[in-house]
Amino acid sequence: MDAQEQPSIRITASDITEANQLSLSCPICGNAVEEHTDGAALVPVICDKCDTLYHKACWDRSGGKCAVLGCGSDKFHVHGQDTRPVLKVRYTDLPAPSANGGPSPSAQNRRLKEEQRRQVRNMTLFERFWRWLLDQIKINP
Repeated sequence: MDAQEQPSIRITASDITEANQLSLSCPICGNAVEEHTDGAALVPVICDKCDTLYHKACWDRSGGKCAVLGCGSDKFHVHGQDTRPVLKVRYTDLPAPSANGGPSPSAQNRRLKEEQRRQVRNMTLFERFWRWLLDQIKINP
């Protein structure tokens, strides 16, 4: 095959995101991010838009925004912190005890169960599998 017969290579945004996630070097200083986390300035942070890994000091040095061409996001989260939404239950969400002491199904209880079902439906098959696996293991301290 000569050069004219080979198909052209297309790099998509997901290709760039995947490459950024696989890189363990800070794009500003070029050092490995995991090796230098002693001080607060060197805490690893991740761009919320393209998932590029930085040192906190390097993020600040780049003007407080992502240095990846075409990204420019000014939001980040600390590496290792869970950013998924959390189901919060207030005391007022709990049903009032019934007169005979048994549980009484209430509208709030049904609404919370429906919210839980909706969250499970929005999970991918991979997330459901890992949730099930962790529930089966149940490590007790």
